[in-house]
Order: sequence, then structure tokens, then C-alpha cells
Amino acid sequence: MPASKPAFRMSLRTSDQKFAVRRAARIASWMMSVKAAEDPKEALLALWPRLQALAIEPVRDEADFVERRAFQSTAFCAQYAVRSQNLKPNDVVPGWDEHFVALVRENSRASNALEKARSVEGQLEQKRLVYARANQPLVLSPPEEAIRIFGAEAPLVPVQPAPVQSTKYVRLKMSEVLSRFVTAQRAQGFDGRVESEVAPIVTFVINLLNDPVMLDINGDHLLTITKEVAEIPHPKGFGQDERSLYFRWSAARENGWMRERDGQAVQLKRVSQTTLDGKYAPGLNAFWKFAVDHWFAYGPVPSFEFGTKLNRPAAERDAYNEDEVLTFFGAAPFTGCKSIAHCWISGHQYVQGYFFWANLIELLAGMRPSEIAQLRCRDILDFRGEPHFRYAPFAPDETEKQRFDPQPGGTRGKTNSAYRWIAIHRLLLKLGIIEHRNAIVSAYRQAKIKEAAGRDHLSEEQLAAIEDQAYEQWLFPDWKVYVRPKTEQIMWSHVLTKACTYGLKKLKIHRPGLSNYSARHAFKGMIDDVQGLSERSRKVIFGHSTKGNVSDG
Repeated sequence: MPASKPAFRMSLRTSDQKFAVRRAARIASWMMSVKAAEDPKEALLALWPRLQALAIEPVRDEADFVERRAFQSTAFCAQYAVRSQNLKPNDVVPGWDEHFVALVRENSRASNALEKARSVEGQLEQKRLVYARANQPLVLSPPEEAIRIFGAEAPLVPVQPAPVQSTKYVRLKMSEVLSRFVTAQRAQGFDGRVESEVAPIVTFVINLLNDPVMLDINGDHLLTITKEVAEIPHPKGFGQDERSLYFRWSAARENGWMRERDGQAVQLKRVSQTTLDGKYAPGLNAFWKFAVDHWFAYGPVPSFEFGTKLNRPAAERDAYNEDEVLTFFGAAPFTGCKSIAHCWISGHQYVQGYFFWANLIELLAGMRPSEIAQLRCRDILDFRGEPHFRYAPFAPDETEKQRFDPQPGGTRGKTNSAYRWIAIHRLLLKLGIIEHRNAIVSAYRQAKIKEAAGRDHLSEEQLAAIEDQAYEQWLFPDWKVYVRPKTEQIMWSHVLTKACTYGLKKLKIHRPGLSNYSARHAFKGMIDDVQGLSERSRKVIFGHSTKGNVSDG
């Protein structure tokens, strides 16, 4: 008598054939995504959502087992490629190792059950179990009881998935995670940018979703966030005590986009695409990455993309044209003014203050205003026989010390790529930038020696310390740095931006797109005219990341 087929083996009915075809297509899709990914990390990220789903599910039938084993092989190849780059899968996708081990264990258990089921003894035991169930159609024995009574595991049949319990994940509300995020950022020495740029949009999401547990956030929550963030109104039309994002959103939702303030009707407008892309999306990304990295949320980090046709597009920041360069840099602050207080009135005073140097350095070296503001006297150095600005976190002799004994402070850059050597234009040298530096160093040195009642009262060590401190002075000491009162966020270029805006109005240069950054963009145009310059060199000059196409972005 031929042995009966195992209960879990698929019969090739029409619907099952379609199901098998879909499984095969899904397997092929995984393998193609891994092969197509140039970066093994991208392959790991592509496989991660499916791994999360499979790791918490038991094997249902033989076809499901085939799919899982094929996925296991593909995932193993992907993580092997990641390890070959001296990376750990968990560093690329937090939680990968735990989920992959769960998948392998379940597949191994199912493999043993399948091997046993294919034997004559296994098929007899399954047949006995089928007959026993026939007498109790409404009761399904648990696997432990089935083994005890019938001496065999229950066949692989559809069951309800049970989530894997992990002690790594912590169930915290979003507000609790935000508190930890702010504390962690503060501990790393960051200024108030987290409270001013990240916390507001996260607080909006907390109010929008009624402060959910982050591990419970699903696709519907993310769709709600994507839709409603784009509906936040611009602050214009609201008072200082009405600036919270959720208040503005609620006001527009409940009362429409026309609002009365101070007896006048104000037409509310949605925030611009620049705010969505440059502030809200990065803020939520940083917060979610922190949550995933610290096991407060499941990965990977969602892709937050906001915007509708009603959100104003990003304003183009244009470069000065030739006439505007001649008009702006031919004005009184650069050619001779009445006094420091009346710098826009022509006169016989030649004031080389922060406004003078900052605009020229931006035009002739392409540095960001925030980078120019942070230059110190020690940042002018020779590099390969030519004078350069060395924009770096610390002085050369402090860099190695910081590796072993990190201290707060130092120069802040937009990204790590912002730290670079910048050639000093010949015109800046002729105008006396090095003499300007030497004068500041000399003045500080003389003041300290005078305080000590003369050089004779100082030891060699004390004189050396004064020399070091002199070169740590700001290169532009008259540059007033604005600090936001509530968040203590340092706004390096705030004062320069206001001064340039005033100057453009004073000179009646009203072309749209002109701003403080226009001088840097004019330098960009000069660099783009250089024949044969590689794209990577261009990015290095501007302090852009060489890992992605920043310019096209």
C-alpha cells in the first residue's frame, strides 16, 4: 500500500499554482534587488522589511518553507557582502542579527519536521493525529500535547503568528523618547538647535497622534504624518504665543485659512517646500534614527517626504551678476566710508571690519558665512607653500589631544565635509588679511604682558601659553554672534545676513533670489567656468559631501 502524502505538501490546484507563481516572483525580486544593489548596505536595507515579517512568523506549509529558505540564502549573501566591508549587519540595520537568528531557528525546526514527516514512521504518526482530530473537530491540540499523546509534532498547518518577545525593544511613548533624544544631544555638547529645529516638529507629531508608543506606530500613522505636516500654516498671522506647529495646524483646520488678527483679515499660507525639506524632514529623520538605534522603534527609518502643490516651492538663491558685484563691492563699506557707525555713507575712513572681510572671503573663497564667523587667528596657515584658511574643529596641536581627552567646544561645521583647506585669494593677501591676523595676535600678546607688569615677570612657559592663547582669538572679533535666548542656539551668520539685506536695500538691488549667500554662489559660477575641474574637486572646494550628488540636489 503506497504511503499517503504528507499533510503539509501542496496539491497543485489552480489557485495553489498561482500562489506558487507569486512566491517564485517574490523570491526572484529579492535576488534581483540584491544583485542590482551596488552597495551591499542597500541590499541589506532592501531585505530588512521582509526579514522583520518572516522572523516573527512560523512556517505554515512546504511552499512557505521553500520561500523562507530561499530568502535566508539571499539574506546570508547580503550580510556576507556587508561583513566583507568590515561592517557589522547590526550597524547598517539595527536589529538585523536578532531577526536573522530567529528566521534561521524557525527554518531549522521546520526542516527537521519536514524530514521526519517524509519518513514512513512520520507519515503514520501524522495519520494517527488526523484521525484523532477527526473525533474532536473543534479542538486543536497544542504541539506539546500532540507530542505527548501521539509521539509526533503537529503537521505544518496555518496558525496565527505570535510576535517574538525581545528584551531589547523598550515600549516608550514618543514624548518619552523625545526627552531622551534631547538629553542625549545636549550631553554630546550640541547647542540648542535640537530644541529649536527638531523638537517642534516631533512635538507636532506627538500631539497629532496623541502621543503613541513608538513600537505601535504603523503605516496609517506614517501616512497621517505625511499628509498633515504639509498642512501646517506659516507663522505669519499668528502671535508670539501662538507659534506652536500644532496650534497653527489646528487653527487652520478648524477655522479655515482666513484668520482675523489685530482687527485685520490675514490669509494664512502653508509652510514652504524649503521648510519641509530642510527642517521638518531632517528633524524627524534624526529623531527616528535615534529611536531605532536605541531600540525604541522598529527600523528602518521611514522616508519622510512632504509637500503638495499648495506648498510654495523653494526660493532660488541666485548669484550676483557682474554689475551687482561692482555695485555692491564698490559701495562705501569697501571703498571708504564716513565712520564705523555710518559705513554706507561715503567718506575717507577705510574700515576693515567683519562685514568687509566676510563678504570678500565669501566672494573670493566660497566659504559659508557660518564658517567665516568661526575662523580664529590660528586658522591661517601655509599649505603646500601657499597661504590657506584651515577650517577644522580644533587647532592642529589640539586635534590629537581631542581623540583621547575630548573637551566641549571647537569649531562647528555643517557636515564633516565642511572641514577643509581653503586657498586664500591673492586679492585678500594684498588687502592685508595676514597683517589683520598679526595685529590681533600682537594686541592680545601685548595686553597680557602688560597685565603681568612686563615680560620679565613671566616665565618661558607662561609666555608660550600667552602665544597659544593669542592665536586662539577670533579672526574677526567685532563679529557679534547672535544666540537665541530660549534654546541657546548659536546663529553664526545672523548679523551678517541682516547687514547684507540692509545693504541690498540701500543700494536698491531688488532682484529676486539675492541674499547673503549670493557672493558664495558668484564664486560657484567662477569655479564652474574652470575647464577640466573634476566634480569631486568642485565638491571639496565648496565643502560638500563627496558621497552623494549634492550639487544636483
